[in-house]
Amino acid sequence: MIFPLSQKSIDVIAALAIAIGVSDGALAADIAMPTKAAGAPVQSIDTWTFSATPYAWVTLLNGSTTVKGRTVDVNVGFNDLADLVRHSEIPKDLLALMGYFEARNGRLSLFADLVYLKVGLGASMTRSRGVDELNAAIGASAGLKFEMFIAELAAAYEVARWGSTGAPGSGTAVDVFGGVRAWWQKADASLSVSGTLNVFDLTRNADGTLSATSNVGWVDPLIGLRLRHQFAPGWNFVASGDVGGFGVGSKFSWQTLAALNYDFSVRKSVTWSGMVGYQALLVDYSKGFGLTHYEYDMTMHGPIIGITARF
Repeated sequence: MIFPLSQKSIDVIAALAIAIGVSDGALAADIAMPTKAAGAPVQSIDTWTFSATPYAWVTLLNGSTTVKGRTVDVNVGFNDLADLVRHSEIPKDLLALMGYFEARNGRLSLFADLVYLKVGLGASMTRSRGVDELNAAIGASAGLKFEMFIAELAAAYEVARWGSTGAPGSGTAVDVFGGVRAWWQKADASLSVSGTLNVFDLTRNADGTLSATSNVGWVDPLIGLRLRHQFAPGWNFVASGDVGGFGVGSKFSWQTLAALNYDFSVRKSVTWSGMVGYQALLVDYSKGFGLTHYEYDMTMHGPIIGITARF
């Protein structure tokens, strides 16, 4: 049975139909094109970079070494070093191997500096003291041979950085660092026979001289500051200084370095640079007493030159 609808009922039904149609369209639109939430900003991730620097250190020596109570003063200048190069038997009496390695990630860096040195000094570069630890007269120095290995391991953190108002790409950064410097040494002091009274603990050599031989090792803690300045892209300067020992290993030690670097080539993601500078290292180490006394109180200093590969 069909009931006739009044005009008012027809108007209500039409209004409901329009409302339902609009709602369905809006819902369909919401499903088809959902609103995407804004993603979090992408943060840059620091990556590790590495550098390796084989270098040569023209090592001049000023100080003294005491072996089994016998003290030998040492003074090696540029002329003496030139004589060593001309007359020494390499690598038996003269050998130097050195390398610096660093890994950096953002503000953090880890570095190692390794030095191996073997030197045979003649009588013209050394002078023995007048008496030994028992106040007995000793003969003149006939030379000093020593072999050593130095390994510095440290971590650095950049505490300040600022740009320069000068050339584009210039800037300065300051690092603080701390670590250890480990030493191993073997020294052989030769003395002439004449005047030597305490001979019971010395070794007689084939050439008629007497020798005292000892080897020692120790580890020094160290702390320091490093300044890195870039003048312009490809040109940078490094200056650093540290102090150590504090009675833990040696009585005291310090080291300074100033070096200029220039990038001269980039090949296959490796940047090559040349380095020239000057380095000085002082250490005052002492162990034992009497005829067991070993002491190394020496300043080692001189120019350095090397090649760096950064990748």
